[in-house]
This record gives sequence, C-alpha cells and structure tokens, in this order.
Amino acid sequence: MKISNSKFVKAATYVLLFISVLPIFGIILYKHIFLDLFFCGVIVLILTFLIRIRSTEVENSGGCFTVRQIHPFSPKGYVRPKVEFPITLIQQFMIKEGFVKDHLNLKIQSQSSRKSIHVDLVFFDRKQIRTLQSAMQSQLSF
Repeated sequence: MKISNSKFVKAATYVLLFISVLPIFGIILYKHIFLDLFFCGVIVLILTFLIRIRSTEVENSGGCFTVRQIHPFSPKGYVRPKVEFPITLIQQFMIKEGFVKDHLNLKIQSQSSRKSIHVDLVFFDRKQIRTLQSAMQSQLSF
C-alpha cells in the first residue's frame, strides 16, 4: 500500500510558480520604494516555500515501512528513504490531525534501543489518513 500527496504538491508548486511572477510585475509597474520592498519580500517568501516544499510518500509493503520525501522538480529515479525499517519493530503509532499538517508519530523498539519517529503529513486528505490508519492497525494486530 502506497499513499502519496504528490499530485496536490505538484499542483501547489505550479501555482506558486505562477504567483511568483505577479510581484515582479508589481515592481516594474509601481515606482514606490515601499511597494518595491513589499513585493521583494513576497518574492522571497514564495521562493522559500518553493525550495522547502516536498511531497511525502508513505509505503507499507507488508514487511517494511518506508517514508520518502521528494521535491516536485527533482528528476525521476531512486529517492533515498527518509525512514525505512521492518514493520515488526513498530510498538505504537499515533496520527495527530491538524488543519493543514497532520503528524505521524511512531514508537519503535529494536533490540537495544527505543526510538520515537515524527513524520509530517502535509496536505494529506482525510481519506488518505484513514487508509494509512487502517493499514497500520491491521499490520500491528498480527
């Protein structure tokens, strides 16, 4: 089972690219220093979002749990996972739902240590969250 928000993130990235052109027109058309500074600040803010935006892919293949984060403009190919471990190590999982950003908290116990992993699920819709939650519960019940 693979759950991803890549379509929404790509659409949001293209919208941000289109919107980033509008402040440039504002700088060209208006010759007020305060408006120019405002438009430059908007451009910097949009570019910051464009650099930091990532699509998240959560994969639960039965034996292995994998989380990958990919920039929408990165070339296709192998993407190194952010988190990858056997599903049997998961002791507890919890999904905290927010307005825009949901959180997946996992508690993992290996042979010698206990770890807590926190993954942000940005722009995941409720259907994807429920699918992930039911898949995790069915895996942990075995």
